[in-house]
Amino acid sequence: MLTQLIINTIIIGSGYAIVAMVFRLLYSVSPFFNMALGASVALGAYLGYGLLPILGIAAYPLILLGVILFTWAQERFIYRPMRKIGASPMVLLVVSLGVYTIFESVIHLIFGPQYQTLGSSIDFSALSFGAINIPTVQAVIIVLGVVTFALISWVLYRTFLGKEIRAISCAPDLAFVTGINIGRVVVIVSIIAGAILCAYGVCVGFDTGMEPTMGFNILFKGMIAAIIGGPTILSAYLGAMILALAENLGVWFFASQWRDLIAFVIFIVLLWIRPNGIFVRTPKKIACEIKPNKPKGKRK
Repeated sequence: MLTQLIINTIIIGSGYAIVAMVFRLLYSVSPFFNMALGASVALGAYLGYGLLPILGIAAYPLILLGVILFTWAQERFIYRPMRKIGASPMVLLVVSLGVYTIFESVIHLIFGPQYQTLGSSIDFSALSFGAINIPTVQAVIIVLGVVTFALISWVLYRTFLGKEIRAISCAPDLAFVTGINIGRVVVIVSIIAGAILCAYGVCVGFDTGMEPTMGFNILFKGMIAAIIGGPTILSAYLGAMILALAENLGVWFFASQWRDLIAFVIFIVLLWIRPNGIFVRTPKKIACEIKPNKPKGKRK
């Protein structure tokens, strides 16, 4: 039972971690809660549902291209013009929510509200590790989580693009003055985010299936993991694992339909205890004692 708990935690936590790390990466250069990221996951799944039965493996480049164009178009034609006219992060949040709502309605009209799955498109067998059997798709999700962490870390700390991203995250005005093209960096980061979310969306379609509202649920858990973990990529990854572990422990004692409630309660409690994130060091308070000046004696 303990082994199964650990495996389920790693599988579910890897999915949360993928979204959390992408959210942190995009938030570092475009600081608002982009609700349309959930639409990118759903688009990858539904493009797979429409193209994989027809083209087979040859459909994957088209699926990837479609999601990348979707995220690029949002940034180029919606968010960038609004930032130029001085839109606040709250306004951008509402706009992204509108983009997601429109996308969800279109998916509902095209594919219907019913539950769909990619499981019948390509046959995947389970991987056996002794007495442990893991479906291939879930193993791919675990590997994708590790690859996403390695890729984003490499980009941030081993490339010139990463230096630009970190400069924009620390001081966007100073980065602009020094000549960094913030618009170009945001577009590149959006493309990277779209590619990662596309791969995860296809995996979700094979693993648990899809429905028009799937994007919001996935993004909700990823954001919670990113916030409770902290501002770095590693803390987002670890925060996702902690959230998944708490959910699985809760399912042991309660019914599975309480999973979302457990996640939200954990979110509130941890924000109350550690508002900056679990893995953020709280600066020590320096005791400063101000001694009153002693009255000087009267001169004789």
